[in-house]
Order: sequence, then C-alpha cells, then structure tokens
Amino acid sequence: MSFKKKFSLIATAASAALLLAACGGGDSDKKGSGSNDKFVEFVENEGKPIDGEKTLRIGMVSDAAFPGIFSWELYSFQLDNQLMAYNMGNIFAEDENYQYNQEFVDGALGKLSYDKDRNVATVTLQKGAKWQGNDEVEPEEVTVDDIVFAYEIICDPEYDGVRYGDNFEKVKGVEEYHNGEADSISGLVAVDDYNLEIHFKEPVGFQVYQAGGLVWGYAAPRHYLGDIPVTELQEHERVREHPIGFGPFQVNKMVPGESVEYVANKDYFGGAPKIDKIVVERVPTSGIVAALQAGEFDLTLNFPSTQYEAIKDGLDGYTILGTTEGSYEYLAFKLGKWNAETGMNEYDPNSKMANLNLRQAMAYSLDIDQVGERFYQGLRFRATSHIVPVFGDYMNKELKGYPYDPEKAKELLDEAGYKDVDGDGFREDPDGNELVINYMARANSDAAEPIAKYYLQAWEAVGLNVQLVDGRLHEVNTFYDRVQADDPKIDVHEGGWGVGSDPTPTNLYGEKAAFNFSRFVDEKNTEFFKKMSSVEALDEKTRYEIFHEWQEYFLYDVAPVIPTIWRTELQLVSNRVSAWAHDSKAGKDLHKYGLHVVDIVE
Repeated sequence: MSFKKKFSLIATAASAALLLAACGGGDSDKKGSGSNDKFVEFVENEGKPIDGEKTLRIGMVSDAAFPGIFSWELYSFQLDNQLMAYNMGNIFAEDENYQYNQEFVDGALGKLSYDKDRNVATVTLQKGAKWQGNDEVEPEEVTVDDIVFAYEIICDPEYDGVRYGDNFEKVKGVEEYHNGEADSISGLVAVDDYNLEIHFKEPVGFQVYQAGGLVWGYAAPRHYLGDIPVTELQEHERVREHPIGFGPFQVNKMVPGESVEYVANKDYFGGAPKIDKIVVERVPTSGIVAALQAGEFDLTLNFPSTQYEAIKDGLDGYTILGTTEGSYEYLAFKLGKWNAETGMNEYDPNSKMANLNLRQAMAYSLDIDQVGERFYQGLRFRATSHIVPVFGDYMNKELKGYPYDPEKAKELLDEAGYKDVDGDGFREDPDGNELVINYMARANSDAAEPIAKYYLQAWEAVGLNVQLVDGRLHEVNTFYDRVQADDPKIDVHEGGWGVGSDPTPTNLYGEKAAFNFSRFVDEKNTEFFKKMSSVEALDEKTRYEIFHEWQEYFLYDVAPVIPTIWRTELQLVSNRVSAWAHDSKAGKDLHKYGLHVVDIVE
C-alpha cells in the first residue's frame, strides 16, 4: 500500500455575447471531458542542492484573504487546511483507498487498529514526537491526551464549529459530554501516553479505518490551548498568530490573511527538513500568471482554471501538474434551519424551495457543459453525482446528473403548477402568488460574475424570476457566514465542497451536520447513513451497493443539493524544486515527496 498526507453585476458587451452563446444547446448526454491524460501528477527535477539558505516560495491563489485559523478542529475553509499542512502534523497517513495506516509509515505519527470482538479502536503513537516550542512554551512530547483534547474541543457543549456530528456520537460518552452531563468522554481510554482506546456504542463498519470517518485523525496541544475556553479559541492569538504543531515546519511570522512564513522544525519526528524556510503568499487570480512569469514562486496552490489559457502551452521553468480534485460545486436549496440548541437540522416542508420539481427544473435549466468549456477551458466539467470520481467504485457511474434540458425544466414547472398567470413572462407559484427566488453567489474568481449572470438568464429563459441577494456577489467569508447563519434572504446558493478522505457524506448531509446548509432531513436519508457505517457495510460489494442506491435517491428523489461541477486541479512547480507530487498524490512515496525531504536545486 502507498500512503499520503494528508460588486455590481454589470457585464461588458463581450461577456454578454459569451453568455448568450453559453445558453446555446449542447449534447444533453455529455458528461464533460475532464480528462487529465495530458497532465502529469508528479515531477522530479535533477540538480545539485543549492548552497546557503533554501526557501520554498508558494503562491496561494485566492481573491479573498485566508481566515487564518490554525486548528484542525475549528477551521472551515480549504485555504486554512492548506496552510496547516506545513506545520500542524498528522496522526495518520492515508493509502490509495483513503484508509488510515494500520502500521507505522513515513509521515504519520500514529497507527490504527480495530478489535471487532471488543468493538474498540486503538490509536498507537510513536514515542519522541514533540510539539514545537515558542516564546511562551518549551517543546513538549505529543501524547494521546492531546488526541483526547481534540475530541473535547469538538464535543464541548459550547463548540460552535462545524465538525461535531453523528460520527462523534458513535463514541461512548460523547453525547453526555456534549450535553454537559459528564466532565469527560468515557469512551476515550488512555491506556498510557502512547495508546488510546476508542470504545464505540455499537458495532461499526469500514468507516473505522476511513480517513475523515469515525476516528479523529488529529491532535491539539492541551498544554498550550487547554486553559482557553472553547468559545474563545477560534479568535485567540495562539490559534491565529502563534500556532504550534508537530509537523516539519513551524510558523515564524504571519501577515493575517495575506502571508505565512515557516521555518524548519529541526526536531521533526520524520527527520529535519532540507529546506530552511517556506513562504506562502496570497496572490489574486489576476496576478498569478505575471508572478510566475517573473519567477516569483516555486509552487502554486489553487491555480485557477480561468488562467489556463495563458499557460496551456507551457511556462518556461515550470512543470504543470494536474489531477481531478476531490471536490465539487453545487446548488443548495434552503429547506429549513439549524437549531443550535438541539444541534439538529430542521426540515420545513412548506419552505419556498420545498417543491422537488422546482429544484430539478432549476438544475435542468443550466448548460453546465458549456460553462465548463467556455469559462474554465474544459478544466471543469459537469458533475453527475454527490460522490466524486476520486472515490472510485463508491461512485455510481450510471448516473447522468442533470444535463441541459430547458424543455424538461418547463415541463416540470408546468406539472407542479408554476405558471405565468399575469403574462409578465415570469411564473407565479402554484397558489398564483408572485415568485421571486433569491440566489446568493460567491465573488471567488474572475469567472464568478459572468457565470452568475448566465445562471440568472438561464432561469429567466424557463420563466423563473431569480435575483441576486443584495443585487451583487459576496466576498467568500461573508458569504459562508450568511449561509451558515440561515440568512432568510437566501433561497438558493451555489458553493463548493472539498470532500476530504471519507466518501461517506454524513458530515455534509446528515441530520446533525452543520455543513448541511440545505437543512434537509428525512428518515430514509438517515437510514442510508446508518447502513453506510454498519457492520453489514464491511462487505465490499454490499458497501458499494448502499452508496450507489443513496446517490440515486439523493440526486433524483429528493435533490436538496444538486452537484454542478467537478474540477481539474492544476499546480505549477518550478524546476528549482527537487521533487513534488500533486496534492492528491502527496506522500505516495513520502521518502521522495514528503515536505521534509524536498530540496531546492540549481
């Protein structure tokens, strides 16, 4: 097995013409090319290591500032996830099937085992790994108590992050701790400093080894953060400005939202890094190509497909890496609200968007194949499932998603009673009342504005009056704040998920999932999630069948969230970097591609 680590909406004449072209018909059965055959996924550059200080310069492409929450338990945005990869450290590595390692491997501090007879998982740590020190604390050994502390953060009664949910409640004592009825989590038993037993309430299935599944794969430094109330952690300087981890690099200084400088952690348990320093700097989408042409960066994160045209023939001094992302974009329809007191989503069958035909019609109205071709140079393509292709056989490949079919959209609306009663060109609701649908979108790329305008035009073409919330796109952080708070102005929003390493979508669409932004809940969906994590699902054939049935049900029978786009992710790597693998392959051979062994060469 191999393992890896883990504005105002005013269009120009040109963009308007492009939008009208994008409204044209396409092959309704087309699933998009999305092929990565023309890209390599890793590169090795020959050369002698340079003399003197070695600095890896990374351009993080984002039009929004990164939040800067250095906590696996508290962060919400992918940008922070990427930043933590350098300094925070991982308990486990993941193999090609996204399973946690059961033996010690390079790049992972621990290993995982499961006793099916006792229904107990055991996390075992290597000895000698240390949390980084700083002006406030000395280096201190990482123990299983730090894993327990990570659980305590997420399961605390005052925790207001997005990670608490069904998976945690499968551990004995978690619900009692979360409800304030116990001072500790009874199912977490520290045998000694290096062995932690996790006792489950009921037999569990394959998810026990699944990364991002039933076992939390990270630790938090109790000696550094333990005295800070959970409600204050997210904004505390020890999380935002002076975080510590046990990874190969350590945060040295930071310009909040803009850049982070890391220095080598000479005491890293995997071996001292060959690079002395890493500098990650945020770069707007419009500036990344010029910055690369000037040789300002050795590596990119989140290279935008909208800029591919400028570098598709190659860029001197760089190799282009590419692979299909473990993520997708979507449309989510607001169907209820989050109850903070109960920690549950509450579905409202009388909400404006509760009609299934209405939701499906909005999906069939959009020519996503053309969006991928025209706005993303073919590097993004229409999604056909809520399970992404990187999950292999978990994905139901028979599904076609929602190909462009405006006539079917009109039929669905007619059938459900959405008709233009007053002759103004817009449909009223089935009761004859005016129907205005409020759509919220992110200002997250150069393509965001023209795509939003196209969506509005496409919906208008089938008779739906859809308006942008506040008449504009929204900065990403503000966008998600309002979505998560169930802003009543929002009826439907677009968004994107990074799906992590667990194909099980409980944490996105479960009844206790804070990420379940549509707030949809029903018994059948909940039952599917129970089956996915059952002992029955230990059988591979049965497991795949359950996943395939759920995808068809969630995509067509209820459709509270509709996947729209899958993405090809690009990275540019300078010839100065000795070896690098794309994120999805990072650590395939950690002795070659691990952060601590990468070098800068002439």
